[in-house]
Order: sequence, then structure tokens, then C-alpha cells
Amino acid sequence: MRVTISPDNCEGHGLCALHATDVYELDDDGFAAPADFVVPRGLESAARDGALRCPMSAIKIVDE
Repeated sequence: MRVTISPDNCEGHGLCALHATDVYELDDDGFAAPADFVVPRGLESAARDGALRCPMSAIKIVDE
């Protein structure tokens, strides 16, 4: 599973990191850090939960 975060769509709600602290990080201004990474094994459910919480759909998940 791969996660991609679009900084252009993130408005800094922080819900991704609140619900999946082991997967998503916020920068110093409270925005999701731009990212493109493979989700570590065992954190797939948390990654999906955090992505679904994003009201701006800034997080995309691709199953590989």
C-alpha cells in the first residue's frame, strides 16, 4: 500500500495525524507533510482511517 499526500489540497485540519499518529506527520504549521511512501506492514488500517478522515481528500491510497 502506498500513500501520497498532496500539500496543495491540505488545509491543516490535522485529522489524519490525530487518528493515525504512527502513519501521518504534521509540519510545524499543522499541515500534513508532503509525502509519497509505502505504508509499513501492520499500519494499513491506520493509514486508511487517517486518509478517510481528511475532509479535503489530500491523501490518496493506492494498493500495490
